[in-house]
Amino acid sequence: MEKIPSAEILSKSVKITVLNKLGKTIDEFDMRAGTNLWVFLRKRGLPIGAACSGVGVCGACHVKVISSDMNSISEKNDFEKETLIKNQKSEKERLACLCRVFSDIKIQADYW
Repeated sequence: MEKIPSAEILSKSVKITVLNKLGKTIDEFDMRAGTNLWVFLRKRGLPIGAACSGVGVCGACHVKVISSDMNSISEKNDFEKETLIKNQKSEKERLACLCRVFSDIKIQADYW
């Protein structure tokens, strides 16, 4: 069961830095802590996989999260782990549709 973050954490803004596959910053924006990463990326207009409409089945929205703090994002649940394995993604990758952000992160994807 996922830990629910404190109201203090959820009331702050977090910075998301988007890197292309070469590691160059292509976008940077703030979003409310606790927001679903996939939903926010779509609202931002960034191309992000969505074959399953964001329910974690297809694995198309995989991104690499670059952060030194493991509490920056929600924990992977078993379903997400299975989808990543099934789609041959690395352990460092996350499904944006199943990921909530709690502090500043950088994300990278090979399709940006």
